Amino acid sequence: MSAAPSLYRRHRPRNFADVVGQEHVVRTLTNAVTQGNVHHAYLFVGSRGTGKTSMAKILAACLNCEQGPTAEPCGVCDSCLAIQQAGSMDVIEMDGASHNSVDDIRELRESVAYAPVSGRSKVYIIDEAQMLTPQAWNAFLKTLEEPPPNTIFVLATTEPQKILDTVVDRCHRFDFGRPTVEQLTVVLQRVAQSESIEISPDALALIARHATGSFRDALGTLEQLVTYTGSSIAVEDVLAVLGVADDDLLFGALDAIAAHDARASLEIAARLAETGRDLQIAARDLEVHARELLVVGTLGGVPSELRVTPDRDARLAEQAERVDEADAVRLLDLLGVAMRAIRDGADPRTQLELSLVKAATPEVDASTKALLARIARLEAALGGAPAAPPAATPPAAAPPAAAAPAAAPAEAAPALAAAPSVEPEAPLAAEPPAATPVQPADPPAPATPAGSAAVAAAAAQPEPADAPEPELAPQPSAAAVAVTIEQVAEIWPAVLETISPDQSMVCAALARAQPVEMRAGNLVVAFAEDDSFNRRMVADNADARTVVGLALESLLGVRVKIEYELRDLGTAPEAQELAGDELVDRLLETFDAEEITAPPAAASTAGADDEAEVEQPDFADDGDPGPEGP
Repeated sequence: MSAAPSLYRRHRPRNFADVVGQEHVVRTLTNAVTQGNVHHAYLFVGSRGTGKTSMAKILAACLNCEQGPTAEPCGVCDSCLAIQQAGSMDVIEMDGASHNSVDDIRELRESVAYAPVSGRSKVYIIDEAQMLTPQAWNAFLKTLEEPPPNTIFVLATTEPQKILDTVVDRCHRFDFGRPTVEQLTVVLQRVAQSESIEISPDALALIARHATGSFRDALGTLEQLVTYTGSSIAVEDVLAVLGVADDDLLFGALDAIAAHDARASLEIAARLAETGRDLQIAARDLEVHARELLVVGTLGGVPSELRVTPDRDARLAEQAERVDEADAVRLLDLLGVAMRAIRDGADPRTQLELSLVKAATPEVDASTKALLARIARLEAALGGAPAAPPAATPPAAAPPAAAAPAAAPAEAAPALAAAPSVEPEAPLAAEPPAATPVQPADPPAPATPAGSAAVAAAAAQPEPADAPEPELAPQPSAAAVAVTIEQVAEIWPAVLETISPDQSMVCAALARAQPVEMRAGNLVVAFAEDDSFNRRMVADNADARTVVGLALESLLGVRVKIEYELRDLGTAPEAQELAGDELVDRLLETFDAEEITAPPAAASTAGADDEAEVEQPDFADDGDPGPEGP
């Protein structure tokens, strides 16, 4: 019993009018045949199942039809029928994968020298042309450049980059695009009507989506379904044959992620596993669905290439409005990691469940993207950060007694925390407010000249009232001003723990620093005076500043600007603190490092030497008169 021709062979397009898509190729070849300007070599480039070989056979039929040459072959003459049945002596198909040697090309060159048998032209169709070796191409190059009269070569390939440039230059190249879901559905509907197959539009759309832009795959799946169910095909039959996930499960998985429901996500994963289908295919289907949601949410509507049926399109658009784009992006990233792990041998169900749970609950994920998702959820829950209250208008003239004397920098932060409104005439956050000078009843020190005191008093005078008010930095929010240094110091170890997985070097640098004060709503993080290297590692690195700021914001619940400075922190307390720090111990163990105590500053060393020179030891008790003094 001989096998019947497959559906895609029986329903191969016979003329240019039957071709779906590829309008640019159809128009160019039609004009070439009509004008008698057919080139001697063509290169058809495109993915599998896009119609490259069918287009080559249509061109051969146009040239050898008994009614031609014509752009509309009759399809009933002996020449057209022989081409359709692959029996024409003038249309030679050659598989480049199995005929790729120099000997095969030598035989081809010998056959090219003979005239056509019954038609006007000899057409050589070389499929999978990229499989020919460079030596074979070099042997074929001269024949391709100057073929005998009435000889045409059509090279079909899926990988044009593997073909020699000297070959591509001698051909007219046409790129075949993948058909859309709508175009595939049209072809499937036409074939189903021709074969008396009853199939629902949803089932046709599902087959078209699964074909991924291949006419041959779509018709092959339809033929497989006919063998499985007979002449009546339902959506359930398509799901069973293809092994793809049900749309209800895909929509349910994204609904659970949008609701941040880890339990529902695990239930969806369990239902996907219970179907018995390949979970790697299920992960791929979830990836496609998340990508569709991202596209629809970004474009604000369902584009033509994603349209399947009106009901599904409406459901997709409605879900895209509810699912945050950040959740869709995170799911795509997580599924990509899961699919790579599955290919490396990891358990598919575990990887799928892990991806869904991480996408639904970012707090269990320690990555930076999960941290950003948690911050976004916090901002959404709070309805945005509260705006800073308007600054109070200062009185026209304040009595001198109302002004406080100059205070230490440590007292400036509590004052700002208690009164978040900053006076307009003192916008610089880096300097404490200047105090009103007090008339010196008693001189501060007998050794200070009167002129120096006058200069210092003049420097302490405030700016005139009519001076312009510079705006060098935006005012911090009320919530940021209310943060105290004690709160920051309490969570500082947690900040280091948060950033250590992603920025280990930055974490090691920050371990040698400490938060010292809140200044006008800004956190001041200080490094030792001789530790400018670690300060630059954090302060001059935009990514590091962003990670530290996000980690601090996630723990405080408010965005705080951070300033990095060099200060005299003292070596002994710092060494004591680092010695008992768990994070530093872990870093030393991880990197097999040792802690090095920084040498004292040059100025301090010089001061100690001077003191040693002034205070000479007393040896009178030992009976040694010692060196004579000057």
